[in-house]
Amino acid sequence: MSLFSLDSPYTIFPKDMPRVLIYTLIGACLLLGLASLRAGTDIQGWLNVIENWLLMLVIFPTATAVVALPFKYRDPTFELKLAYYLGMFVALLFTLAKLRYWH
Repeated sequence: MSLFSLDSPYTIFPKDMPRVLIYTLIGACLLLGLASLRAGTDIQGWLNVIENWLLMLVIFPTATAVVALPFKYRDPTFELKLAYYLGMFVALLFTLAKLRYWH
């Protein structure tokens, strides 16, 4: 089995998940992170963008996957990738709610 084959366990995609859905989620997180540029395009605006990207693409999904580790321990067929993308979706919803009250 090649490292870059479609059925490799090292791909970023869960087994039965449409790739377009994953790409759309990542794109939505990246575009929503750019909402911080509304306040200005100076260095502080770009630091806010990077903070939003880290929050949506790394921190929330990683925390969700860590919380789901006992499920992986109990059921070896459980895919932590699904928990990671669930965390990414939760971070997207959290950011949307945050922007609702942001002035």
